[in-house]
Amino acid sequence: MQLVILAAGQGIRLGETAQNKPKCLVEIQEGEVYFKHQLNAFQKFTFSQRIVVGGFAFAVLNQFLSDQAGCYYQLIKNDQFQKGNLFSLLVAKNDISEGFYLFNADHYYSQRTYEKILNEQPAQITIYCDQDRNLSDDDMKVMASEHNVVAIDKKLKDFNYGYVGVTYIPKDCLNSYWEAVEKTAITLGEKAHVEAVLNELVAKDERINIVDISGSWWTEIDTPEDLEKARKIIGP
Repeated sequence: MQLVILAAGQGIRLGETAQNKPKCLVEIQEGEVYFKHQLNAFQKFTFSQRIVVGGFAFAVLNQFLSDQAGCYYQLIKNDQFQKGNLFSLLVAKNDISEGFYLFNADHYYSQRTYEKILNEQPAQITIYCDQDRNLSDDDMKVMASEHNVVAIDKKLKDFNYGYVGVTYIPKDCLNSYWEAVEKTAITLGEKAHVEAVLNELVAKDERINIVDISGSWWTEIDTPEDLEKARKIIGP
């Protein structure tokens, strides 16, 4: 299996904290950046290839990855990082030939959560969700029936899960997945995001499985409030 991490984000809502660096490289502890915690967690698992897609402040991310001893990451550049993150995924398409996990560099999970996600590869396209958060307007919401996705969107009024930012696409589903990616990019244009691909697949009667990881903490960093919360959870 392959690992694909989207790390092109600018982190505008983090303000000066993320100035001149990718969002994932803000400091979570003194002298240690947020992304480092996720990379350390991935070290415990085996991947045939580890791909990172960068964009904003690409040289800074390149230097950071070059400094990580003991693990090689293939870094790909998305020159259109101002667009939705679907375009970051698209620049990695030609390097993906196996089943792959899709992660965001601005998310970090407990070790228990990584084990729940990575220790078993499902046979169908799968997203990872929870049911133990009070979801805000900015959270990605999921309506499901019998552990299969009906719809996913931040604006859903009726939902029973919150998406935690991880998707698995098995090798047998690559063709249908990329077809949906291409169509979503055309339909939604510059604002297209990877979650919207799932709605396109559902519209074509593709089953999207849900794995519930409720009970395990995880963090993301979009705002200064998110960053402060992450610092408290992760600790020194």
